[in-house]
Amino acid sequence: MKRIEQPISLMEVTVDRIRDAIIAGELPLGCKLSEQRLADMLGISRSPVRDALAALQMEGLVTISPKRGSFVFTPDLKAVDEICEHRCILEKASVRKAIACNHAALLKSMSAACKKMAEAADRGDALSYTRGDIDFHNSIIMSGGNHSIASSYKRTIGPLMALRTHLFTIMNENLERSMKEHLALLEICRVKNVEEAERMIDVHAAHLGEAYRTALQETSLFDEITKGAA
Repeated sequence: MKRIEQPISLMEVTVDRIRDAIIAGELPLGCKLSEQRLADMLGISRSPVRDALAALQMEGLVTISPKRGSFVFTPDLKAVDEICEHRCILEKASVRKAIACNHAALLKSMSAACKKMAEAADRGDALSYTRGDIDFHNSIIMSGGNHSIASSYKRTIGPLMALRTHLFTIMNENLERSMKEHLALLEICRVKNVEEAERMIDVHAAHLGEAYRTALQETSLFDEITKGAA
């Protein structure tokens, strides 16, 4: 007897579509989210959109205020540090296991992502670059083979991915330095130097936090966030 496949709910599909739009920068950080407009864009009713926004608030991608409405998140500096720390914990655990148990698959997926990033950087295509960047870090998590880590990463790493897109496409973070760091991590993994791979993940994450701090200081967004944190 053929097993019955569990259908994906409309709300789950809506969550995925809105999450992807935020991460890709189609819905920029801080922008107001209209339930009706999103429903019209997706060709559905407002109810699954409302439920999806509530779910994305749990992931940290959406902020819902009863009096003001729903907005794409705008992280403060403390939140960025915490996101980066969380990412490092999961990626270091995954890279350790991937190097030991799934080395060939790790190198294959990381190399494919680096190729995509390099081609995007040559074109000056920041959005395609950040998609390759996301593929690179996902390859570390997936090659680790721990489904619990992969599930946690997917649920909680969305804000970091969206921030990365924002830095590359809006705040003009340096693609060259980012590319060098990814290639360096690939080569470290190739020679199976676990301790150096973990150190490189920490360095790479720290640069993202530093880039966001610098970018905030150069934009009016800095004033808005520091007021909110006061």
